Amino acid sequence: MRRWLLALTMVLGCGDSPVAIIDATISDGGGDGVVEADARAIDAAIDGPDLDAATVDAAIDGPDVDATALDATVDAGTVDAATVDAGTVDAAIDGPDVDATIVDATALDGTVLDAAAGVPDPAPGFDAPGEYTTPGCADSNQTNFTLAVGAASAYTFSGTITGASGDGTFWVRGPGGETVGGPIETAADGRYAKTLPIFCGANLVKLVWNTGSCPLVLVYAVTRTTCEPADITATVQWDDLGRDWELHLVKPGGHINDDATDCTWTSCIGGSPDWGAVGDPSDNPHKDIDNTGAYGPENIWLANPEPGIYTVLVEHWGSSGSALSDGFVTLNVAGHTVTVEITDLPPLAVWTAATIAWPSGIVTTGTAIYDCSGTWSLGCRAVLP
Repeated sequence: MRRWLLALTMVLGCGDSPVAIIDATISDGGGDGVVEADARAIDAAIDGPDLDAATVDAAIDGPDVDATALDATVDAGTVDAATVDAGTVDAAIDGPDVDATIVDATALDGTVLDAAAGVPDPAPGFDAPGEYTTPGCADSNQTNFTLAVGAASAYTFSGTITGASGDGTFWVRGPGGETVGGPIETAADGRYAKTLPIFCGANLVKLVWNTGSCPLVLVYAVTRTTCEPADITATVQWDDLGRDWELHLVKPGGHINDDATDCTWTSCIGGSPDWGAVGDPSDNPHKDIDNTGAYGPENIWLANPEPGIYTVLVEHWGSSGSALSDGFVTLNVAGHTVTVEITDLPPLAVWTAATIAWPSGIVTTGTAIYDCSGTWSLGCRAVLP
């Protein structure tokens, strides 16, 4: 039966079967500090767990924290991060009810959603850097939870988890309330390697795994400096049926796979097209995470956009006749988060995920699918949008 992988706030419930071992090659993209993950090294038909939604109901030793306050519906930006030392957590963490959807599809009406309606925090209340678990539950080999990544806009989190079941979940919150989340593909022996976008400034990153009775929560404080805050960030992820989704950000008046006007794999990795003011790199787009297998993510960001209508498009590079695929795009625009659900994307097709009006920041989500099989040559060659 087809499995839906994108209900990502589940983390604190039960998983099921382990997944295939991932053999991933990670490089730093030429030594420029921007980490890229080449998914061509991943040859995995990864079958993740049936995700069970749950929230944290923790009896925490140390400061008096009311477990009822750790409700998943709490706005991540308003949670008072009590000084909770990982060593003092004596968690009888069960897993009461929480909605496992990322965002209610009825909210995808073309309006800008407030950042509070972005990707939900999978472990509310766990905000101090460290490892949170219970004796007899899952464990990790991580020891450093405070990271300075310099100017790098992406970072690879990797390690080994013992005692967990199935895939994990990641969540990143930037200093402006930007959020992004998704699955962490985890091998049967507990190994994982996931490259995640890092927003400019101070980030809170959470990696969460299931044990069936209690979670393992890794909390990182990640600081990115010497950077330009992005006004537009687009992140795409997809299921194990998709064979390379390609993310595109097209500038006003441009079209897909035109290297001068489309930020994508041919134009935005290791360099950027010159957008905005001629010769000014501060307003050029960047694709800092590319992925050619299953799951993703892929990530594009742009600071100081010129006025006009930008278009976010997704290509499915699966061969003709391969499976329909599901996924989602997370848009962080001017401090607001919008999630666009993508369903049944055929191979050799393009989905118009959204348009972004700048400087108003208005996001209009889309559902249009274009069959590009008749003009496909290393990508869609139709004049889109």
